[in-house]
This record gives sequence, C-alpha cells and structure tokens, in this order.
Amino acid sequence: MADVREQRIYCAEQIVVPPELPVILKHYAKEVIRNKPGDVVDFSAKYFRSLLEKRAKEHEFSEIVKQ
Repeated sequence: MADVREQRIYCAEQIVVPPELPVILKHYAKEVIRNKPGDVVDFSAKYFRSLLEKRAKEHEFSEIVKQ
C-alpha cells in the first residue's frame, strides 16, 4: 500500500470508487445493525473472511462446471 502522504486527494474527481464497493458496504452495514456485535472489529473480520470463503467456493464450483 502506498504511503498516504504520496497520494494526497485534493478534489472529488481524484476519488475512484470501485463499482462493487457501495453494495458490499450496504450489506455489511445491514449485518452489523442486525447482529449488534459487542466487538465490531472481530465481527467485521469474520464477516469479510466469510465473503472471501464464499467467493472461493463459487470460483471452485465454476471451474468444475467448466470441465
């Protein structure tokens, strides 16, 4: 990751938001609100780890289907 001081943002046009980010954050926020975790950081780590595992399984399945 680049040093923040090397990439200062001076205007909104410099900010590029990946198209999937708003949807990911919306789903994440809903889960935090629903679950009301005592430790939000721990919950967040588990939530995003679960997303990674789900994506990996879907990728494995799509590779099997292609064969």
